[in-house]
Amino acid sequence: MHYGPVKAGAWIRAFRRERLPKELEIGVAVPHVSLAAARSSLGRAGVPFLGAQNAFWENEGSYTGEVGPEMLKEFSCVFCLVGHSERRIYVGETDEMVAKKAVALQKEGISPLICVGETALERKAGKDKAIIRKQVIASLKKGASAGGKVPIMFAYEPIWAIGSGKACPPDEAKAMHDVIRDVLEKKFSKKAAEETRILYGGSVSKQTVIEYMTTTGVDGVLVGGASLDPREFGLMCRAALPA
Repeated sequence: MHYGPVKAGAWIRAFRRERLPKELEIGVAVPHVSLAAARSSLGRAGVPFLGAQNAFWENEGSYTGEVGPEMLKEFSCVFCLVGHSERRIYVGETDEMVAKKAVALQKEGISPLICVGETALERKAGKDKAIIRKQVIASLKKGASAGGKVPIMFAYEPIWAIGSGKACPPDEAKAMHDVIRDVLEKKFSKKAAEETRILYGGSVSKQTVIEYMTTTGVDGVLVGGASLDPREFGLMCRAALPA
């Protein structure tokens, strides 16, 4: 939870002054209150893509305080985070809620970026793959689909790695991405599974980002606190591509 309208607008303007690689697709998810400022600072620019950090599963109704996908569409959001671990932990977001949000976003032409991940205890008990498989299957139960015009995306973000400085090794991240793809292949098709983007999130830095970006099966990274400084995030973006 960072940056109101003034700071978010300034962040976008500063970030756009960085030398951003044209080969890289970059998206920024900002708080709802900052979407207007971010959109204004972007103007007609297509980089970075604008996204939101959360959405409700209905467009309108008696849901005080919620923001529907149709509202996000007015800001030209192209993606939205769903089921981030912090929302699962602090506001009790369930797998069912995640599934309802994902399909609602797709109906409005916004790609849901579904976050899944296991705790340190689950990992230690050898339940990590089972947990990820369960979360992915549950997130698709309300009709969200892979391989269509509005692609669904996933982010594997092990809870134990977020903000800890202890990132999941790239080969282990790949193994978890393979679990996600296996679920997608069984439910949809091999083609849909291969085309679905799966990101890694959890203590990624400008020193380690290239390791993930060059690992087969890891299609990108979801960056948290390391993105708060626009210059540092710009450096990370440039470090994400081979020299």
